[in-house]
Amino acid sequence: MKNIFYSSILVSLLSLAMSPVLAQSSFSDFRILQNQKETTISMYPLPTEGILHIAFNKSITESPSILVYDIIGNLVENVTVDRENASAFTINLSGRKAGFYFVKVQTNTESFSRRITVKP
Repeated sequence: MKNIFYSSILVSLLSLAMSPVLAQSSFSDFRILQNQKETTISMYPLPTEGILHIAFNKSITESPSILVYDIIGNLVENVTVDRENASAFTINLSGRKAGFYFVKVQTNTESFSRRITVKP
Protein backbone atom coordinates (compact mmCIF):
# COMPACT_ATOMS: atom_id res chain seq x y z
CA MET A 1 0.00 0.00 0.00
CA LYS A 2 2.88 2.33 0.83
CA ASN A 3 4.45 1.66 -2.59
CA ILE A 4 1.27 2.67 -4.38
CA PHE A 5 1.03 5.84 -2.28
CA TYR A 6 4.66 6.78 -2.96
CA SER A 7 4.25 5.99 -6.65
CA SER A 8 1.25 8.31 -6.95
CA ILE A 9 3.17 11.11 -5.18
CA LEU A 10 6.15 10.60 -7.47
CA VAL A 11 3.93 10.75 -10.58
CA SER A 12 2.27 13.98 -9.35
CA LEU A 13 5.64 15.59 -8.58
CA LEU A 14 7.01 14.64 -11.98
CA SER A 15 3.97 16.04 -13.76
CA LEU A 16 4.31 19.31 -11.83
CA ALA A 17 8.01 19.48 -12.59
CA MET A 18 7.40 18.92 -16.31
CA SER A 19 4.74 21.65 -16.65
CA PRO A 20 7.19 24.59 -16.73
CA VAL A 21 9.45 22.68 -19.12
CA LEU A 22 6.59 22.17 -21.55
CA ALA A 23 5.53 25.80 -21.25
CA GLN A 24 9.11 26.93 -21.81
CA SER A 25 9.46 24.62 -24.80
CA SER A 26 6.29 26.03 -26.35
CA PHE A 27 7.55 29.56 -25.82
CA SER A 28 10.95 28.87 -27.39
CA ASP A 29 9.26 27.17 -30.36
CA PHE A 30 7.18 30.32 -30.81
CA ARG A 31 10.34 32.44 -30.71
CA ILE A 32 11.98 30.26 -33.35
CA LEU A 33 8.97 30.60 -35.64
CA GLN A 34 8.87 34.33 -35.00
CA ASN A 35 12.60 34.69 -35.80
CA GLN A 36 12.15 32.96 -39.16
CA LYS A 37 10.11 35.96 -40.32
CA GLU A 38 12.90 38.44 -39.54
CA THR A 39 15.12 39.67 -42.33
CA THR A 40 18.74 38.57 -42.27
CA ILE A 41 21.59 39.59 -44.51
CA SER A 42 24.85 38.00 -45.59
CA MET A 43 27.86 39.49 -47.38
CA TYR A 44 30.48 37.50 -49.27
CA PRO A 45 33.31 36.95 -50.10
CA LEU A 46 35.02 38.25 -46.99
CA PRO A 47 37.63 39.55 -47.24
CA THR A 48 36.78 41.00 -50.64
CA GLU A 49 39.02 42.16 -53.45
CA GLY A 50 36.35 44.49 -54.79
CA ILE A 51 33.08 42.83 -55.76
CA LEU A 52 30.91 42.26 -52.67
CA HIS A 53 27.71 40.23 -52.86
CA ILE A 54 24.88 41.13 -50.49
CA ALA A 55 22.09 38.60 -50.03
CA PHE A 56 18.85 38.85 -48.05
CA ASN A 57 16.93 35.82 -46.78
CA LYS A 58 13.77 37.07 -48.52
CA SER A 59 12.81 39.17 -51.54
CA ILE A 60 13.39 42.91 -51.35
CA THR A 61 11.16 44.95 -53.65
CA GLU A 62 13.01 48.26 -53.38
CA SER A 63 16.69 48.87 -54.08
CA PRO A 64 18.46 49.30 -50.76
CA SER A 65 20.62 52.28 -49.91
CA ILE A 66 24.21 51.19 -49.25
CA LEU A 67 26.68 53.42 -47.43
CA VAL A 68 30.36 52.61 -46.91
CA TYR A 69 32.21 54.07 -43.92
CA ASP A 70 35.91 53.89 -43.08
CA ILE A 71 37.10 52.43 -39.79
CA ILE A 72 36.78 55.76 -37.94
CA GLY A 73 33.23 56.39 -39.17
CA ASN A 74 33.72 58.82 -42.07
CA LEU A 75 31.33 58.31 -44.98
CA VAL A 76 33.45 57.07 -47.87
CA GLU A 77 30.83 56.36 -50.51
CA ASN A 78 27.12 56.07 -51.19
CA VAL A 79 27.23 52.95 -53.38
CA THR A 80 25.06 52.22 -56.38
CA VAL A 81 23.83 48.63 -56.27
CA ASP A 82 23.45 46.16 -59.11
CA ARG A 83 20.51 43.79 -58.64
CA GLU A 84 21.35 40.11 -59.19
CA ASN A 85 17.85 38.86 -58.34
CA ALA A 86 14.98 39.67 -55.93
CA SER A 87 17.10 39.05 -52.84
CA ALA A 88 20.72 39.62 -53.95
CA PHE A 89 22.78 42.67 -54.90
CA THR A 90 26.42 43.38 -55.74
CA ILE A 91 28.56 46.42 -55.08
CA ASN A 92 31.98 47.27 -56.47
CA LEU A 93 34.58 48.37 -53.90
CA SER A 94 37.61 47.77 -56.13
CA GLY A 95 38.69 51.43 -55.95
CA ARG A 96 39.02 51.35 -52.14
CA LYS A 97 42.32 51.16 -50.29
CA ALA A 98 42.97 47.93 -48.40
CA GLY A 99 41.58 47.95 -44.88
CA PHE A 100 38.48 47.67 -42.73
CA TYR A 101 35.20 49.30 -43.68
CA PHE A 102 31.63 49.30 -42.40
CA VAL A 103 28.85 48.68 -44.89
CA LYS A 104 25.40 49.94 -43.90
CA VAL A 105 22.47 48.55 -45.89
CA GLN A 106 19.13 50.34 -45.48
CA THR A 107 15.75 49.29 -46.81
CA ASN A 108 12.50 51.18 -46.26
CA THR A 109 11.90 49.26 -43.01
CA GLU A 110 15.26 47.93 -41.76
CA SER A 111 18.93 48.74 -41.45
CA PHE A 112 21.96 46.40 -41.26
CA SER A 113 25.63 47.14 -40.63
CA ARG A 114 28.57 44.79 -41.18
CA ARG A 115 32.33 45.19 -40.92
CA ILE A 116 34.17 44.06 -44.03
CA THR A 117 37.79 43.79 -45.09
CA VAL A 118 39.00 44.97 -48.48
CA LYS A 119 42.17 43.26 -49.73
CA PRO A 120 44.59 44.92 -52.17
